[in-house]
Amino acid sequence: FFGALMTYPAAKRDEAVVEELHGHSIADPYRWLEDPESEDTKAFVAAQNETYATATQSLEQLRGQIRGRLTELFDFPKFTCFSRKGGRLFYEYNTGLQQQAVLFTQAELDAEPEALLDPNTLSDDGTVAFRGRAFSRDGSVLSYGLSSAGSDW
Repeated sequence: FFGALMTYPAAKRDEAVVEELHGHSIADPYRWLEDPESEDTKAFVAAQNETYATATQSLEQLRGQIRGRLTELFDFPKFTCFSRKGGRLFYEYNTGLQQQAVLFTQAELDAEPEALLDPNTLSDDGTVAFRGRAFSRDGSVLSYGLSSAGSDW
């Protein structure tokens, strides 16, 4: 399929990282990968990305066809169920191709909806998303977390 055998980037093993857990020595030679900001991790991820790009460069036409079809399939409005807090209705709505759903509120089912919080406006590329949310019982206070670019850090 790829025409030639790939050479996968070698991941260094740090044999010095050993923990004692419940009386057992546990080696963790790849712990260095847990730090996404380290130069070693960045270099390894860059090498992985280069390997992938090289192996799949001949698939651009197929990727375009798949991307187009998936765009067609996902381009429809999406709603979450209403929840009622303090006499107001809350729900999320995505027009179809928005990166993130927008949180809406309205007084009653037949009332005009109001956008309460649009995570698409929180970053240029739309990759900031809600990471859990909760309303006070009377609906006057909203607490929420955000996730940037899919990270849960």
